[in-house]
Amino acid sequence: MKPITIKTLYVLALVSLAACRPGAPATTPTTEIKPAQPTLTAASTPQSPSPANTAWDTGCFGRPVQDCVLFRQGLIQAEQAALDRLQGASVYSIDLDIPDDFAVLTGHQQVLYTNQEDKPLDAVYFQLFPNIAGGKVTVSAVKVDGKEIAPVYEFKDSAVRVPLPEALQPGGQTMIQMDFRAEVPREMGGNYGLYGYFDEVLVLDEFYPVIPVYDDEGWNAKDPAPNGDVTYFDASFYLVRVTAPADLVVVASGIEVSREQDGDKQVLVLAAGPARDFYLAAGKFTLVSQTVGETTINSYALAEREQGAKLALQVTADALKSYSARFGAYPYTEMDVVSTPMLALGIEYPGIMGITLQEYDPDVIISGLPSQVMLESTVAHEVGHQWFYNVVGSDQIDEPWMDEAIVQYVTSLYYLDIYGEQAASSYRASWEGRWNRVERAEIPIGKPAAAYAGKEYSAIVYGRGPFFIAAMADKLGQDTFDKFMRDYYETHKWGIGTGDAFRQLAERHCNCDLTELFEEWVYEK
Repeated sequence: MKPITIKTLYVLALVSLAACRPGAPATTPTTEIKPAQPTLTAASTPQSPSPANTAWDTGCFGRPVQDCVLFRQGLIQAEQAALDRLQGASVYSIDLDIPDDFAVLTGHQQVLYTNQEDKPLDAVYFQLFPNIAGGKVTVSAVKVDGKEIAPVYEFKDSAVRVPLPEALQPGGQTMIQMDFRAEVPREMGGNYGLYGYFDEVLVLDEFYPVIPVYDDEGWNAKDPAPNGDVTYFDASFYLVRVTAPADLVVVASGIEVSREQDGDKQVLVLAAGPARDFYLAAGKFTLVSQTVGETTINSYALAEREQGAKLALQVTADALKSYSARFGAYPYTEMDVVSTPMLALGIEYPGIMGITLQEYDPDVIISGLPSQVMLESTVAHEVGHQWFYNVVGSDQIDEPWMDEAIVQYVTSLYYLDIYGEQAASSYRASWEGRWNRVERAEIPIGKPAAAYAGKEYSAIVYGRGPFFIAAMADKLGQDTFDKFMRDYYETHKWGIGTGDAFRQLAERHCNCDLTELFEEWVYEK
């Protein structure tokens, strides 16, 4: 483990993460510094197909996902079997055009959707997140299996319902296609300013129409809550072709399959999956890289913030090793961390994390702490979400503790593994600081995000929540709890974990009744 430094001890103060949304042995790390301008070669695949034929002619769209070599290339060898288990997952094929002025995105998408429920479905919902983030997205030319359909906007235009010509039976498939047009704001709006063009960086959080989870409550399309993350998605597969100005460095979920230049434009093809969603950022970034096992870690920042990129790279590598050893191997062959403008300190996406620009400025003090201290805790936290949010999904809207409280606890394990118990204890003290914002009120951690008022969401979900996970570890005993967490990860890999499933599996591991503990911390009395 690393020695304690004065930097580590600063973690005693609050770590403000307002929005977030046995592993293979590591190789000897190697770091490569690359120029800011994009190179027009395909690093991910030695013989890359051209953009024109990627989605359809290689058997990657409309056919079983296990036949798609592009998805296999994005997964480490041990995780490629996941493709065989996810035959019903949605497959998105998206064409996106980013104009020179970044004002209006235009795109077309096709989604192969399978009804994995036990009842017929008469419609499919798509959420339109730019409409709650300061932008405006509309859809047109909607077709279901080639038949024109009139979409219905709902929930303050944050979702659109696509009626099906006839009910889709369990196990049935349908092809839904649409054009979309998305205005890009220049001022940060809702959802923590994660969608728009700010400080010469383009950030595209949920820029495309996306299908929410269908569960025992029906479609999870609803008026967005003012607190927390707003996404709740099944694991899906993405083939995305992006046309963008040639001088931009494009960073996105998944792997880059190919890149070609057409005049002053570049055309990139990206493949991602299984993944909860798809994210893209673009700017004049510099890049430092490191390889750990089968995974290449890429750290992007503006050129003048290269030192911040190097620190983020090291923290990402250390966190990847820690969490892979504890829970199971990181599944992808690539992990990206990128410095972007936002109103939060960090946000997670599949295979990629966005970290606020201010944490890369060495002269900035954040919540009384040097920016480098905050950068480390933010990156370690967001990397933890790759295990608990992406691989193991959860309802971030109705059960946010399953997402954030667990990852707050997981982040303490990073400090334990890298620096030792003193640093882990210092980090855990930050939970108390958060909880103190509501005077340690014993508000249940298991409420929906919308049920918390004002300071309560952060104080309870991020502050009181990880104390509950620690109490579970004490109740089970640390060795039993560690085995339980690994089992929880493996059992719910690429599925959805719930509070009930979390509790039931823990009780099987400890052969005990956790009712009293859950009633004390999680549930309304």
